[in-house]
Amino acid sequence: MPSDDAANVYVYGVLSGSDAAAVAIGGLEGADVRAVESGGLAALVSTLGGDALAAAREVRAHWRVLEEASKHGPVLPVRFGTVMDSDGAVREGLLEPRADELTELLGALAGRVQLSVKGEYDGEHLLREVVRASPTIAALRDRVRTLPENAGYYERIRLGEVVAAEVARRRERDEALALTRLERPAVASRVEELSSPNAAFNLAFLVGSEDVDRFSEAVGRLREEFGERVSLRYVGPLPPYSFVDAELGEGAPAWA
Repeated sequence: MPSDDAANVYVYGVLSGSDAAAVAIGGLEGADVRAVESGGLAALVSTLGGDALAAAREVRAHWRVLEEASKHGPVLPVRFGTVMDSDGAVREGLLEPRADELTELLGALAGRVQLSVKGEYDGEHLLREVVRASPTIAALRDRVRTLPENAGYYERIRLGEVVAAEVARRRERDEALALTRLERPAVASRVEELSSPNAAFNLAFLVGSEDVDRFSEAVGRLREEFGERVSLRYVGPLPPYSFVDAELGEGAPAWA
């Protein structure tokens, strides 16, 4: 039951009031997720019972709620860890003052999903390729191998720098190729932060639901084009987390 007196109200995301009615799922700490509504908008929330949360487990619960909500319509994710004082605070601090902005964002995302494509290098294969393609790097590597540990210190630093620069150039080139091949069936794209040292690229695409199959075919062609040089991980459809430009979140984090 909604309650304006409830303390420690955890906020998951914002969607239309009509879509929120269909969302039935447990959230953080297993608490029931409910809708706080205002003017056609709704925030999905639950009441926190404890003082601390197990972050790794609760991150999964947060995204699980959003993924369930996305089955019924577009949803705007609220920053993970957002807690407000009461249902009334959710209305007065989030839904009401930002009603026009939230409504516009939901309209822009209607009928669209996020598809994410990550590229990963095999570290040893990449290094061999870099050395094979650069006589300068190959010569420097061979010289370093002949030097004693102490005498070759600065040469090893230089070798690391030139290899890193060449890897950065390859990463830039491969990212540009992936964007070129995949942007055509997409409405928008975003370059995301790399998640590992061997990452080639991390890209998010906003795609109309009717174009998902066409986008998937483009991913298949890109996978063939890269061959063994870059392995692809293709994830989706997802709620459009990367395309909500507004920082949706008020109140204090659930943990620091």
